[in-house]
Amino acid sequence: MPLPRWLAEVFVRNRAAYRELEHLPARSAHQLAHAHGASGQRVAKPVFLAGCGRPVAVVLPASATLDLGKVRDVLGAPDLRLATEEEIDGWFKGFAPGCVPPVRIRSDQVLLMDRSLAHLGEVIFAAGSHESAVAMSFKAWYRMTRPGIGRFALDVTNGANHRPMILVVEDEPDTNHLLCQLLERHGFSCRGVEDGQAAINLARELRPNAILLDLMLPDMSGFEVYERLRYFGPMRLPPTVVVTALDDDVMRQRGRELGADAYVTKPFFPESLMRELDSVLADAHA
Repeated sequence: MPLPRWLAEVFVRNRAAYRELEHLPARSAHQLAHAHGASGQRVAKPVFLAGCGRPVAVVLPASATLDLGKVRDVLGAPDLRLATEEEIDGWFKGFAPGCVPPVRIRSDQVLLMDRSLAHLGEVIFAAGSHESAVAMSFKAWYRMTRPGIGRFALDVTNGANHRPMILVVEDEPDTNHLLCQLLERHGFSCRGVEDGQAAINLARELRPNAILLDLMLPDMSGFEVYERLRYFGPMRLPPTVVVTALDDDVMRQRGRELGADAYVTKPFFPESLMRELDSVLADAHA
């Protein structure tokens, strides 16, 4: 089914490059993820709320669950509740149920985003019908929508199903995306960044269980990132696996001297990288 003209015009007006996707009918964000072989982290779903006099949309990964109490606290709206299908249909006429795209459709609409959606790959979202969707870079979507950012998903980090968080520091977007996909398939959570300063900032915020670290970054070397986190960060440096195309003895020796836990050269077999990561995580908990 073709993309609605108004939505295509929104993308063009905001210079947001996108790809149209077609699939068998998908009536939920989880079904949309399955239709395109994507992880729940890559599919953006808007959850609509009512009770403050105007529509509220909170955009989360398909794999996340909304914490309504956090949204109420942020907006100062104790009566906020999940919107009914009838309310959503009234606000956004002409959309199939569950297929309203996560963009600012109405001028009075509040648009929020859970920060866990932020990554350096593509996001996929419904485009108005059960058979169509859109893929675009998260950066393009964010520039276009400018949502309010906060922590609006239920915190499951202390539960029995906790997924270890891995920070991927890789300046090549496609490689970054593929590494995150690989990690998520093996049961990890993943966040990716493309430069050293972003890695330092996010490591301090996330306190990841491990870091996959490229050495050639646009603003500083991976070794400098490692040293800054090791000596100046307010955290215990997590296990670090160097993943680089620099395959020479000098670099390996410097990695050992700094204390990197493993050194993997590109190209690599995914199974080999996962074995190294599992090993350093096991050593960290020994």
